[in-house]
Amino acid sequence: MHHLDLGLFCYQIIFTCDILKLQHVNGNKLVEEVDHRLAAIPRFPAIKIFSNGLQSIARLTANEYQSLMKVMIFVIDNLYDENNNEVDNFVNNDDLAKLYEYWNEMYILSRYKEFSESDLEKFNDAIHRWARMFVKAFKFVSPSNLKLPKLHLWVYHIIDSI
Repeated sequence: MHHLDLGLFCYQIIFTCDILKLQHVNGNKLVEEVDHRLAAIPRFPAIKIFSNGLQSIARLTANEYQSLMKVMIFVIDNLYDENNNEVDNFVNNDDLAKLYEYWNEMYILSRYKEFSESDLEKFNDAIHRWARMFVKAFKFVSPSNLKLPKLHLWVYHIIDSI
């Protein structure tokens, strides 16, 4: 599932940071707060500590992304308030946290070793629910307007390949 670990989740993190910077006057401080929250997570077996925050995101391994997946929903939750600056295409904090929740649901389903027909239906629904939220949140910050081959392959071809 490196397609998810090293591909789509990386985009989700990068676009989240871009949204924080664009939507808020103190956007860089919000990214710093994300780094601070990541660094403040106590040691726990099987979870990597991100003492430097997201500074080295391009060099993370799949295992490190998996650790990041486990905590990002808590890092993002209650990070910022409403659209006080009346920014166009504002992504509210609840929707951003929901995006990470949908990601985790989809990722857990993707790890199944075997799929029944009902599992495939749940997985397909989870993929499309996450993808709709992903596109809604990030279409305005993606330099390519979300023309991401990994996203297309994931949404339209992964179920058929199982």
